[in-house]
Amino acid sequence: MSQTAAEVSGDGANSSSEPPSETTVFEILSNDRRRFVFHYLKQRDRRVYLRELAEHVAAWENEKPVDQLSSAEAKRVKTALHQHHLPKMDAQGFVEYDRQRETVALADAVSDLEVYLDVVPGGDVPWSLYYLGLSGLGLLALACVSFDLGPAAGVPDIACALFLVVAFLVSAGVHTYLNHAQLRLGSTADPPEVGER
Repeated sequence: MSQTAAEVSGDGANSSSEPPSETTVFEILSNDRRRFVFHYLKQRDRRVYLRELAEHVAAWENEKPVDQLSSAEAKRVKTALHQHHLPKMDAQGFVEYDRQRETVALADAVSDLEVYLDVVPGGDVPWSLYYLGLSGLGLLALACVSFDLGPAAGVPDIACALFLVVAFLVSAGVHTYLNHAQLRLGSTADPPEVGER
């Protein structure tokens, strides 16, 4: 799986303290397990028990339903969350983790944070390369139309320009839909990258 963080923004409307820096957000969310924690807590929007959180994270990691997890799979994730990931997220102001009660919730500073992933399945290309390629083809088409080369000879300049504008408009529309409807952490049942490995 290849992915890049595409956009991170927080409006901080309901936060009682400053949201973490972009560098901190990228550091915390660079790990799949912590990203799954953030996704689950964004979905629930409440304090959850560590066991519940660990079961869902383990299910996503193993790409199977919670009721099909072995106790070893769930315990391994619970231990790692308890000993490493949640304390780190708590220290960075990302979550509020109560080690004694084993409960966790998103910190106020990140409750409104929106994180978008550019998830790139194996045979696909990232959007940035897609737009770069589309721009290159557009320049080539404009040059062919301008100099009456090849099959573009006789095609009006305005027809070529209109075609390129529509191609970019459709591409941007699809990209926007995917970002806001499917690639935002916490907005879907499963994290965006589950099933793309």
